[in-house]
This record gives sequence, C-alpha cells and structure tokens, in this order.
Amino acid sequence: MTVRAIVLVGMRGSGKTTLGRALAARLGWPFADSDEALAKAVGQPAGTWLAQVGEAAFRRREETVVLSLLKGPGPFVLATGGGAVLIPAVQKALAAPDLLTVWLQAPPALLTARVLASPLPRPALTRLDAAAETAALAAARAPLYAAAAQLVVDTGTAPVDQCVAIVAAAAARR
Repeated sequence: MTVRAIVLVGMRGSGKTTLGRALAARLGWPFADSDEALAKAVGQPAGTWLAQVGEAAFRRREETVVLSLLKGPGPFVLATGGGAVLIPAVQKALAAPDLLTVWLQAPPALLTARVLASPLPRPALTRLDAAAETAALAAARAPLYAAAAQLVVDTGTAPVDQCVAIVAAAAARR
C-alpha cells in the first residue's frame, strides 16, 4: 500500500520537527507540526497555552488538531506532540494502513539536554526535575510509541540526514 503520510512520534527533543522538515523537503511533500497547528489555533505557543490551561484541556485540543491533520490529503509528513500517543482517538488513527508511523528515540539525558537548550516554551508536566521527568515520561510512553510505530529510528546518535534516509527508504518499500 502506498504511504499517504509519514507520522513522527516520540518524546520532546527527539527531533520530530527537525527530522520532519528535512524529510518533507527530501520527499517534496508538505510538512505539518501539530504543536504549530495548535499554537495557531489558540493564538500562542503550544507550551505557553499548556501551562495556562493544564494538560487535560491541552490534550483535548491536541486531539482535535492531530485528527484534523491526519484527515488531510496526502502525501505529507506530520510531527506530532510528544504526548499525542496518550490520546486514545489518536492511537486508533495512527493504526490506519496508509500511514507510516515512525518512533524517534534518543536517550533521556540527550532529550533533556535538547529540551533545555530549546528556545520553545516547554512547561513541566510533573513536579520532577527535568531529567527525572524526561526519564519517567519516556518509560511510561514507550509502550504507546512502540504500539503505534512501524519503524523505530534512533535520533540520539545518527545525524539528521541519515535518519531521513532511513525513513524515506522505509516509505518507499511500502
């Protein structure tokens, strides 16, 4: 079956937006980022809005945004928010046979360093320090990422162009 969309899932800092933009450019496909779409919908950065309204309200809006993006005509590349896999309707949508869902992985210490270096507002989701939160969330979400993904790519050691080549090759094989 032809891939209608490549959907990138993974923790904050795993490289979904960076790799997604590079992959879309290589394939000549449009790129969408669910956090950017959510920010446009609420009129402020997604992380800022999350801090204001709380995680439950954020996930409800995220569900609407992600499902709307997934209904778009293909082909396209979509970077989802790190917690999108927590939403049952998104989990179900990611099982569509015309999607290639890719789990981008990196060690928690690297994810933490990337998030802390990012200029984007990324509020804490727990009362833990950044490193402990990243490790805890990564462990809790790993089964959901694994269930959603047909391909796992390690973005912790491989350069972006190598990761893009892996995903593009997997899409071409389908």
